[in-house]
Amino acid sequence: MKEITEKDGQKAFDLHQDILFLKKQMGVAFVTMGGILKKIRDDEHYLVLGYDTFVSYLENSELSFKRRTAYYYIEIYEWFIEKLNYQDERLAEIGYEKLVRLLPVVKKAHQNLEYPKLKDRVEQFVVDIKELRPVDFNKKYKDDNADKGYEKYLAPPEYYRCDECGKWVIVVPIEDCCKDFLKDFKRRIRK
Repeated sequence: MKEITEKDGQKAFDLHQDILFLKKQMGVAFVTMGGILKKIRDDEHYLVLGYDTFVSYLENSELSFKRRTAYYYIEIYEWFIEKLNYQDERLAEIGYEKLVRLLPVVKKAHQNLEYPKLKDRVEQFVVDIKELRPVDFNKKYKDDNADKGYEKYLAPPEYYRCDECGKWVIVVPIEDCCKDFLKDFKRRIRK
């Protein structure tokens, strides 16, 4: 194994800082891209550029955008910059993938809340999407109908790999399990 010197440590730190800077720049770039694409679409600049439709503009060989990706860029720009007044640097911190997962949740909240309350609610979504695993975020916000009529939110089970065999261990309070599920589980174990 190579001996690590102070010079190696400084070089690794500098490279890591470069990666963090570029990651932030990429985040700001996709937000900016969304704003520009929106302008081209809304003001029909694609016609002046020789394209019949906005979609044909997106799919041309020079851009080669996937339609869905371009529309996500635009939606993120419309919702988070125009409607909710976020700064692009803040969106860069959150990241594209998480913002795409947030969009349907924000749109649903928008149906029931006016701006000041919506902004507060979206802030909670942002905190949760940064802290929760994707499956936990989906359970908490996308599976709202599954929790209707129940007074409290049940956290999803935890799971980890067994150190000895490498298979899954699932941790869930037995009182939170469905009785029919437990009967079926016992039946399967006996086989």
